[in-house]
Amino acid sequence: MRRLTAAVLAAALLAGSTSHALAAAQETQDVESDARAAQERFGSDVQWLAADEREGRGVGTDGLDDSAHWLAARFNELDLRPAGDSGGFLQSFSVRLPGREIHNVIGIVESEAPDRLPGGVIIGAHYDHLGFGGQGSLEPDERVVHNGADDNASGTAALLEVARGLMLRRAELRRDIILVAFSGEEAGLIGSSMLVHAPPEGVDLSSVLAMLNMDMVGRLRDDRLAVLGGESATEWVEIVEPLCRLRDLQCSIKDDGFGASDHSSFYAAGIPVLHFFTGAHPEYHKPEDDAALINAAGGVRVADLVLAVALELSRRETPLSYVKSERRASGGRLAGGGARLGTIPDYAGSPDGVPGVLLSAVRSGGPAEAGGLQRGDLIVQIDSTVVGDVEDFMMVLQSATPGQKAEITVIRDGERVILNVTYGSRN
Repeated sequence: MRRLTAAVLAAALLAGSTSHALAAAQETQDVESDARAAQERFGSDVQWLAADEREGRGVGTDGLDDSAHWLAARFNELDLRPAGDSGGFLQSFSVRLPGREIHNVIGIVESEAPDRLPGGVIIGAHYDHLGFGGQGSLEPDERVVHNGADDNASGTAALLEVARGLMLRRAELRRDIILVAFSGEEAGLIGSSMLVHAPPEGVDLSSVLAMLNMDMVGRLRDDRLAVLGGESATEWVEIVEPLCRLRDLQCSIKDDGFGASDHSSFYAAGIPVLHFFTGAHPEYHKPEDDAALINAAGGVRVADLVLAVALELSRRETPLSYVKSERRASGGRLAGGGARLGTIPDYAGSPDGVPGVLLSAVRSGGPAEAGGLQRGDLIVQIDSTVVGDVEDFMMVLQSATPGQKAEITVIRDGERVILNVTYGSRN
């Protein structure tokens, strides 16, 4: 037996006896062993999805198709009920490339409770990425594999961990849980839009209680987790905050349900949503987003939180109170209106909670770089509009036109800096 920690032995001895001490220590060892196994599975799944052989899982690559069938096999191993087309796990649909089909992978964990409740909960993560780069890449001039370990092999690995946990706790579920690995997210939320507008037989969206999305959950730092969509239902804070505290996670629960990932499709359809996100980083949408940089232990912690939220929702007897936003869906990561800046906002926000839009990256050769904006700048004002969050920022872009000049105020190294930028075209 591994040497027991003094703290575990002391606590158990105070509780009663040596036998109690050994039992408590054994329980601790079992928990630690389960955690290590989960981390190893998470890391292994990310490595498979983010390997060069998957060709960046871009639309039109064999690697994306291979990933779909690999995920279907994993869902089958976990004994999920198939919920795709024709009794299988795949929901197939065509994309712009001639003769190309891509696939959502859909499985259901069925409730085994005698007092089942109607409806279900959707948990999703996209498994596609940018392939060999090009449009969407922050290094667009390089034709090289973009492995997308964090974006979003991490969310896909977390989805498999959540599925495993739910299957072990079916007796506690009072609602079915629908698990979806989406494709075509990077090309404009294609897979999630397809599921919303043309769900396979057996997936009834009219009775879905909520949608939980995991996109970029592989880089947890300092126990900080963004839970976006927290304003899409009035009950989210009271549900999620205690679960975060139990797991020593510092959760920032904020924003409406529109955003740059698949949850936006469901929010636009009237479904409350959450997006779990460990934050942007310098490797975002670059070839350097590799498996070696993934925090597997952190990814497992996020998966455990999502599992807990799903269990809580499955027991909830009343619907969530959906809160409608007047803002339009963004439709993609680099969203805006008719104009663009060439910036990538950090959707987790400023680490110290200061209002504004933190830039996680600036596109090379874009209007923002030409105007002097830098990664790490906090945009706090554009012309006369105070920018408090990403929503304010997007509203400004939606009303701007290409060629229009703007005065942008940022906080850089604690100082206010005013920069002059000319908007570019999104075409």
